[in-house]
Amino acid sequence: MEEGGEIDDMESVLCVPEGHFQRNRNGAAAHIRRADMTVMAKYWMAFSQANIHPCSHVSDITVNKALFLYCVLRGMNINIGQVIANEIQTCASTMKNKAPLGHPSLITHLCELAGVNTATPPLERPRKAIDEAYYRKYCGEMRLQSIHRGQVATIEMIIGMYDTPPRRWWTMDEFNTVVAWPKEQAQASGAGAAEAPTMEEDDDDFEDAEEGEEEDSDDSMG
Repeated sequence: MEEGGEIDDMESVLCVPEGHFQRNRNGAAAHIRRADMTVMAKYWMAFSQANIHPCSHVSDITVNKALFLYCVLRGMNINIGQVIANEIQTCASTMKNKAPLGHPSLITHLCELAGVNTATPPLERPRKAIDEAYYRKYCGEMRLQSIHRGQVATIEMIIGMYDTPPRRWWTMDEFNTVVAWPKEQAQASGAGAAEAPTMEEDDDDFEDAEEGEEEDSDDSMG
């Protein structure tokens, strides 16, 4: 991919304001940090990593995988079968000992069709379901949730302005209690402060399995 307009357009689709590609030593685009991605891009990133581009490295996304998300969000035609076939071929030729196997169910089914005995229980465990808890942990930033609560509360007050007695309107303290910025909640209850390190520890565990992926990407792009 050429630098310039294409990269800028990808950033405008995938990134929040001020978000951008991180660059390697040669100045080429290397990856986008998850924290710099929009909520919709994070959704598709999670779906892609679970079903199309198997990857346990969840803190950022490389250029090639970012290009896939860009095509999805732009509504472009994609040959998913070919994409998955390429992933399986790459997995077979460059498999790392500690990296999880991608597309285990599909590979098992293809082996069955080829006459391979698949009676032995599989070694791969099912991936974590992409449910509401997964979204809250990996896609829904705490500050984004705070902004959403504030928007909902504001709309409710506007709608009820004409039929709610003045004495029933929220005070500023009541409003701030509902939409408090995560840092304030963490200082008050300690819950937010305890949750953040846990998520980072999980990220570290995931990244250990794919720590060589970024280096390979940087070298190939350099």
